[in-house]
Amino acid sequence: MERGRNFLRLMLVPVAALAVLGGARAQEAAPQPQLPRVQGIVVEGERRYTEAQIIGVLGQRVGQPFDPIALDNGLRRLWVSFHVRGSSARRDVPGGIELIITVEEMAVDREPRFIGNDGVDEKTLRKWALLEEKSELYLHQAGRVRQRLLENYRREGFYFAEVSVLTREGDGVVPDVIFEIREGRKVRVEDVRITGNESMPDTSFLFFFEDGLGALSGRKLEGPGLFNWLGEKFDEEVLEADLLAMRNVYRDRGWYDAVVELDHYEFNEDRSKVKIFIRIDEGERYRVKSLTIEAVEWAQPDERGNNELVPTQLLYPEEELLALCTLEPGEVYERVAREKDIAALRTRYGQDGRIAHPTLPRRLAWSFENPDLVFDVETHTVAVTYRLVQGREIKIREILVNGNQHTRDAVIRREVSVFEGQRADLKEIERSLGRIISTQYFSDQYNQLKHRDPTFRFVPAQDSGGEVDLEYIVEEGRVIDVNLAGGVGTDNGAFAQVSLTMKNFDLSDTPDSWSGMLSEVWRKEALHGAGQLLELYATPGTLVSEYRARFLEPDIFGSHLNPIGFDIEFSRRLRIYRTHNERRSLFKMRLGRRFGFDMRAWAGLVTTGVDVSDLDDSGVPPALDFQDQNGALRLTGATFDISARRVDNPYIPHDGYTFNASTVLYSKYLDSDIDLTSVDISGDLYVPTFVKEDGTQTVFHIEANIGAQQPYGDTASTPYSERYYLGGTKSLRGFRFRGVGPVDPFSRYPLGGETQLYGTFEWFYPIHATTQPGTYKKLEVLRGGIFFDYGLLDPESWSLDFGELRTSLGFTLGLAYPMPITLNFGYPLQTEDGDVRQTFSFTIGTR
Repeated sequence: MERGRNFLRLMLVPVAALAVLGGARAQEAAPQPQLPRVQGIVVEGERRYTEAQIIGVLGQRVGQPFDPIALDNGLRRLWVSFHVRGSSARRDVPGGIELIITVEEMAVDREPRFIGNDGVDEKTLRKWALLEEKSELYLHQAGRVRQRLLENYRREGFYFAEVSVLTREGDGVVPDVIFEIREGRKVRVEDVRITGNESMPDTSFLFFFEDGLGALSGRKLEGPGLFNWLGEKFDEEVLEADLLAMRNVYRDRGWYDAVVELDHYEFNEDRSKVKIFIRIDEGERYRVKSLTIEAVEWAQPDERGNNELVPTQLLYPEEELLALCTLEPGEVYERVAREKDIAALRTRYGQDGRIAHPTLPRRLAWSFENPDLVFDVETHTVAVTYRLVQGREIKIREILVNGNQHTRDAVIRREVSVFEGQRADLKEIERSLGRIISTQYFSDQYNQLKHRDPTFRFVPAQDSGGEVDLEYIVEEGRVIDVNLAGGVGTDNGAFAQVSLTMKNFDLSDTPDSWSGMLSEVWRKEALHGAGQLLELYATPGTLVSEYRARFLEPDIFGSHLNPIGFDIEFSRRLRIYRTHNERRSLFKMRLGRRFGFDMRAWAGLVTTGVDVSDLDDSGVPPALDFQDQNGALRLTGATFDISARRVDNPYIPHDGYTFNASTVLYSKYLDSDIDLTSVDISGDLYVPTFVKEDGTQTVFHIEANIGAQQPYGDTASTPYSERYYLGGTKSLRGFRFRGVGPVDPFSRYPLGGETQLYGTFEWFYPIHATTQPGTYKKLEVLRGGIFFDYGLLDPESWSLDFGELRTSLGFTLGLAYPMPITLNFGYPLQTEDGDVRQTFSFTIGTR
């Protein structure tokens, strides 16, 4: 019996399979339903637009099969194109169907009007309303336009402004829309009075240097000041941002319970000015109860693609990492201390190639995650746990250069001090970037806002663990710097300037044709890309006229590392002094070698011709009269120079140093008229002090210069024209140009010295900066600073009498863009008889 049942089952299987197969074939063979053909389209309800316009947008054509998807998309396009709502219906007709499209056109005013706008012109109102390019306004948009007008009026200080929308019946769907504006008075801030900020009272010095809660928070709303005599326009949105910024300052400095809130306003009688009263309850500062450090890492993503941080093992002992931190139990928990700790920890991990950079994927990058904070409100303490994503050890697989369409790779690579196969060193990578920027091959100082400075990024190599490609990205700079400008200064008088500079010159890259030379050079297809310097310079002026030609080849033999350079220069200079006129010509030729990446040494020959004339008839120092009687002076000698430079920006440095040492040995054996040795050493140090809220940096600058001249052989003293002189915008502000003694007792003109020492201590504060388009980089436009200058001249060689020291104190204002302008106000502190003071000095333009 069982055997019969099994046989029956075996017989049913192929039968069922044949039935399924046959059914499938039958289904495949079944004809698809045919869509009816559209025989006509009827539009109902149209007023402003024609039936043909509406049918053209639909996408459904008469005579074609009905396409419901295309029709649905077409109805959406009606709204986007014409602000018309549409619906469809169909009815059967012989041979197919007829579509009935019912439309509802939105009411529109072709020319909306504004009334009552006395303080703001109609062009500005249309800009606010976003009606500049098209004047028509759909009625349903009037509410949003009203809101935009109100918001912009409030931003302009019209605190009491009101806007109403009036509509009148028009012709069909064409109503008349009127925005009725009641502006009220423009309100300006008369004063901002803050109470309760005992820990951070607002103070100021010389109008520019402010401290306290207002300066730390970058408060925007202020009363009348030096650069805004009327006070800021009152805007409640700005006030809310100011309150939030002040709250953040308190939290950043440990006051986590601080309350910063608006108390009340006080308007004057005509409501054109307002006093803002802000109340602060600081509370207690929170101190660190404990500090621990833990390592975390990103877990593998789940099925939804989400991942989270999970604990992992620290690579270094926790005690070693804690020793790097400034934050300790008992200290106030401040953002500044936390930032210092982040920097120290980042540096420690960076030493082993575990670096942080926004272009690295987070699976590879080191990062400092938000710390875990446990607050105790009774004891005002906080337990802090730093959380570190330790990242992977990054190695450089390949170094790439992108954007150098015409500049040779070697020109860029000789500035890069990291190498393929090495562990990534972020500091050295950034130093290399600084050197690339300092070449000025990829900069445009006359178009800083639009020209992007070089940068770099990391490109992870696929399936290679921690290996990445380092890519430097550049944009070719100004190929020919033709400068037609002028300027004026207290030291050098007025001048015109005509110069042609090619900082990335290539003497061997000749044009294909002389007729097309200019266009080829302009397109960087000729005479460009080898990193050479060609400079032609002419500046005729009222007091100083100078002409110079120079050619520099930084790498004669193409050695790439430690290159040998060649430098040749010729210049002629005419200077009118109070005592005399001086004509000076110079020819210099040098060979130099770079050691490492930041230092160069040069050796060469220099010859100088000096001719003094037109001496002051009322009397001059005897040394000058003696030089005039002996005729033109010729100085020929050997020059030895050493220079080192490492700064973050060639135009406005914030971090780094420069050093220069020059020795010139003039000798009669080299056809010089005198025997004289001159040694000059100078240096600059730039130290960033703190970063402002807008990302700009304050900087402390130290400059020192020392020089000495030693006559030898039968030369008794240094000629008058070759001595050192102090005073003016570049050496000792607060004193007139060459206004520092010792002076001749009869003529009262300076005698100069054979030894000099001068320098400055400066602190600069960015007053205004603008954002470079396409980046988040801030460019300083206006900066202020305070300075302490010192200087000393000694008539003897290698001798300094500090009893003759001169000093001055003052402040400076500098405009960097679009034209360099510097204003100095110096006040001498130590002076001697015969010194000529000059409180105000300035320069406009560069020379």
